[in-house]
Formats: sequence, C-alpha cells, structure tokens
Amino acid sequence: MQKKLIALAVAAATSGAAFAQTNVTIYGTVDMGYLHRGGNSGGVQNTLGSHNLQSNSAQSAIGFKGIEDLGNGLKALFDLQYRITPDSNTGLGTAGHQYVGLTGGFGTAVAGYLDGIRYGIYGKYNPFGNYSVGNFTSMTTQYDRAQNAVAYISPSFAGFTAIVAYATNTQSTEGGLNAVHVPAGPAGGNKGDDQLYSVNLIYANGPLSIDLDYETTRAVGYGDSRLFVATAGASYDFGVVKISGLYDIIKGDRNSLIGGNIDLDATTAGLQNLGNLAADQQYNRRNWFVGAAVPFGKFKGLVSYGQVKDKTLTNADASKWGIGVRYELSKRTELYADYARIRNDANARFTMNPMGNNSGTSGGVSGIDFGIKHNF
Repeated sequence: MQKKLIALAVAAATSGAAFAQTNVTIYGTVDMGYLHRGGNSGGVQNTLGSHNLQSNSAQSAIGFKGIEDLGNGLKALFDLQYRITPDSNTGLGTAGHQYVGLTGGFGTAVAGYLDGIRYGIYGKYNPFGNYSVGNFTSMTTQYDRAQNAVAYISPSFAGFTAIVAYATNTQSTEGGLNAVHVPAGPAGGNKGDDQLYSVNLIYANGPLSIDLDYETTRAVGYGDSRLFVATAGASYDFGVVKISGLYDIIKGDRNSLIGGNIDLDATTAGLQNLGNLAADQQYNRRNWFVGAAVPFGKFKGLVSYGQVKDKTLTNADASKWGIGVRYELSKRTELYADYARIRNDANARFTMNPMGNNSGTSGGVSGIDFGIKHNF
C-alpha cells in the first residue's frame, strides 16, 4: 500500500513486527537512473531535449522510525524521513514526513509534517505510483505533504478504516496568504493561514481496495477563498493482472487559486490562463486514469492512461499514457524502464515530471527513464 497521510508506516508499527521495543530502525531508498525528456504539444513548444542522471522511480530518502511499548496496549511511535540526492551528493535535503504519536486499541493519532491523503491515493492506484515518467500525479495539483498537521486513523472494522486530518497552516509562514489577497487584511495573527481538512474512508478486503476522499482548503479570514476536492480510487487484483483506476473533481474560486491553497503551477498544472478568470468565476477540473500491472515471474509490466478535463478554460484538456517494466533482482532491488507521452490541447501546458508532487524540474511532453532502485 502506498503512502497515506502518515505513510501508513503506522500500520506496520502497530503490528509489532517492524520494530523491536525502544529500538530505532534506519530505512530508506536509493534510486539512480537515466532520464530524457523533450517534445512539443499544445502550449508546450520549442522544448529542448534534456538528459539527466537522477532518481526516477522513487524519491531517494533515508529515515529513522521507532516505537516504544508504554504498557496496557498503548505505544508511542515516531518517523523522521529526509530526502537525499545521490546524483549530486548534496547531503540530506528537504524533509519527508515527520511525525510523532500514540497508537493503541483506540486507533492511531499523530502530529507533524504529514503525507497528503490525496497524494497517497494517486500513488496507490496508479501502477507507476507517484514517480517515474509514467506517473499521473504531476498532471494535477497536490499537497504531497502538509505542515502543522494532525491526523487520526481508526482501527479496522470489517475491512473499513477512516482517516481524519487537519492542517492549521500549510504555507511556509504564519499568515503567508494574507498579502496575496486584495484587499489584504491587517498584518499579524493567523489571518491568511491556509487550512486543510481531509476525510478518507478506506475499504480493503482481499484483492479489492477502495478509497473515498474529500478535502477542502480555505484561507482564514477570506470566506470566498476555498478549494474543494473529491477523489475516488479502486483496484482489484486478479492474480494474473491488477486493474486500478481513479476519478477526481477539483472546484474552487479564483481567489483560492491565486492565494495558493494548492500550488497551481502554470507550467505543470496547466493554469496558464488563470488571469482570464473573472474574480467570482469558479474553477472546475476533472481528472481520471485507469491502469494495469501484469506480473510475469520476476518481471512486471505496467500501463496507464488518463485525462485532464478542464471545464473552466477552453482547449486546455490533456491526456497522458505510460508503459513500463520492472525486473526484480531481489526483494529489495529492482531494475526499471518507462516511456510516457502527454498530448496537450492548444491552451494546455502539462509537462513531464518524474517527481509527481510538481517539485523539481520538468519539461517536454515525452520522457524515457531506466535505472536501478534499492530499498534498505
């Protein structure tokens, strides 16, 4: 299962199998490969091809996690993760998820810098996850992680699990959104803080998995600055093939987009015509994809196709397809190779980004990657 709001490492922690009492476990991923991007389509024109050596099929990272038995079924847990860049040797980079919490018969409660629920759902139901040129996550806008966040994960009841999460301020500074609104409010306090509310219902029963997620953000003090997102994902593992898919709706007013409730980068998220929206105009976008993973011995074939339907801007739709293969050298080490291509309408400017959270560099509308990934 892919990362959830707390990376669902908590699930392993609560089983007691992942950790020895009071011990700290060091874990991580090192991914290194070749990446080529280029090509033109729609609003992406005159793009020079680029060649890179970098992490592609996963974010290289190192982490430290642990659990302590407090007695009476109660445990304390923590997880601290840091991104690394083995291609440039820049040492520990930005933080991954960072949290501390308690778990027991009541469920699990954590607080810190938490993985986004919707980001995790995209990675869970796309065969490529959230990385490689094949991912679909970079075709939309994401909270890959939320600052100042708390979350509660319920115990499982007949296959159902619920996650409720809240982030008091997802931006980098307190009141960081105040200045971008017109008119801006008085300085100071929490006016302009970007708050995130999330509710996720999960059903898992053998080969069947379903996720339903609803999220909303608002800038405190600006009642018309809201963004609403509803996501549904499902998969079924037939053994010879695993089929999966996702459908996603994003709605919001122009103020919420300008305010930065979710980072709507004009290059990677296709909002190059944002300035043409009226002040009271609602933004409306639909995303969907389907995919399949086919295991064959130590090989696994991956395929995915999806579309972005922009119901606010004209000629701003896009589609993306990807195909890839994985070869298992061991339980921890695999080789990978992927190819993907984006087709943009005239006013769409989606580009290829193997880091599905829209961070890092992006460019071109076609991409190929291959390399090696090792988990430890």
